[in-house]
Amino acid sequence: MRKADPAPISGLDALLANQVYFYDDPVRFTKSVNSLFDELEKRIENNEGVFPKETPRLLLSGCPMAVPKWKLPWIIETSGAVVVGEESCVGERGTRNLTDDSGGTVEELMEAIVERYFQVDCAIFTPNPDRLNHVVEMFEKYDTDGVIHYGLQFCQPYLMEAMPIEKSLEAKGIPTLRIDTDYTMEDVGQLKSRVEAFIEQLK
Repeated sequence: MRKADPAPISGLDALLANQVYFYDDPVRFTKSVNSLFDELEKRIENNEGVFPKETPRLLLSGCPMAVPKWKLPWIIETSGAVVVGEESCVGERGTRNLTDDSGGTVEELMEAIVERYFQVDCAIFTPNPDRLNHVVEMFEKYDTDGVIHYGLQFCQPYLMEAMPIEKSLEAKGIPTLRIDTDYTMEDVGQLKSRVEAFIEQLK
């Protein structure tokens, strides 16, 4: 649904929904999210969005953001763009490769779990082409205009991959902004200036 233009849901609200399922009662969450989907389908049908049509669309890549440390998505969506996807541990990574439950024995089911976890493409300390391919795939799938790579201080795997990801995306002609920050609010003004300049370039 987030592929739609205008975007039927903000990146902040989608991030909240993506993170609530870690904590909420499964039955209650499923009921709530089904109700949300019904509402989003109606918005798409009526061509209604939370941002105007043709608002610059960004993919947020990189470190996960612990609840409620959503400084960067807030900056992006108050600077004239909308986040339409997250390539991170709090984005679609947790649900995009489902576990095959067709096995008839415990061993087969265990193999299926292992196979599912081998498909997880988090940042690692070795070459990681699967993650880069996934970023490009999401960039195209969600019809985005640019990528912001978010590196959280002391999250070494993502910080180490930030520069290679940025260079590889730019070599493919994908506008990319790399931001390294922490959970404090001291740099909000500086980050907002950088994000606004990036969005102006995209326009």
